[in-house]
Amino acid sequence: MTQNEKPWIALAATNDLPIARPPVNHVVKDIADIREIQLPYKTLSTEDIIFWAQQLQGAEGILLRSGYITGEFLEYLPNIKVIAVHGTGVDPVDLNACTERKVYVTNTPGANADAVTEITIGLMLSLARQIPTSALQVKQNLAWDTARHTGSELKGKTLGLLGLGEIGKRVAVIAKAFGMNIIGHDPGLTDREIQNRGANSVSFPELAKNSDFLSLHAPAIAATRNIINKEFIAQMKPTSFIINCARGSLVNEVELANALTANHIAGAALDVLEGEPPNPSSPIFNAPNIILTPHMAGSTLECLNTIAATAAGDIVRVLRGESPKNPVNGPF
Repeated sequence: MTQNEKPWIALAATNDLPIARPPVNHVVKDIADIREIQLPYKTLSTEDIIFWAQQLQGAEGILLRSGYITGEFLEYLPNIKVIAVHGTGVDPVDLNACTERKVYVTNTPGANADAVTEITIGLMLSLARQIPTSALQVKQNLAWDTARHTGSELKGKTLGLLGLGEIGKRVAVIAKAFGMNIIGHDPGLTDREIQNRGANSVSFPELAKNSDFLSLHAPAIAATRNIINKEFIAQMKPTSFIINCARGSLVNEVELANALTANHIAGAALDVLEGEPPNPSSPIFNAPNIILTPHMAGSTLECLNTIAATAAGDIVRVLRGESPKNPVNGPF
């Protein structure tokens, strides 16, 4: 880049996974040029990496909503200073490789909290009252009396929360307004901190045994991978439900599908899956009593605007030589 050239940042997005452009333009202003790169959301071959690295040549920042930035990919991107992940989970980025190359990785903690909280409650109600099943029967079969399923109320039920960060504590507040009893498990918090966030602290086995509804709000780390598995589900009530609007890796899909087929639990609602895009041969698609949504918990206009502005703000800070507000690694 010559002295008079502006740096440029890439918006890695697709038509299905867009980035809100107006807030990015407002934040970036004349500090850098902005280019949209439709980086595919899949694992890339070396040949594909070389192709997409050519599209990204010279970019100093990436606002990443679509695609994976691996260590191999970074080798072809010598100018990159910061990768701002569009959301909270940074698993699409090789954090160790970025740290070795002194590339900042940032995220947007809390920016999607209201949107994810609302859909979590919506999925809980959908499971309890069998809303999707009834609606589909009315629309497709013109059924009426036969489409009227007897559900259950949330009042008096126990909601178990695995994770009590920004989203978990918001879910607790709304669930309590429904008259639910709230229990929670979060190894990163003390019992008092969990209590202050609206839940009674319980052990992991107690969470399984006592939850009528289990809502997952934990990060995707090694300790949480497949934490919801056949051993955990075996301890749950046969009338209980699982809701996952966090990360797909928390749930062993095969073992959940088997549990649903065997009626070990009453149902589940998943907004995230182990692989995204998901494996079409996964048994989860044929499991009974399950609601599947396409990772849309954060897909509201308000949320997308907030995330875009927050992520772009950190890119601008790094390009100015400042420290980002929401770093996941560093400082450098």
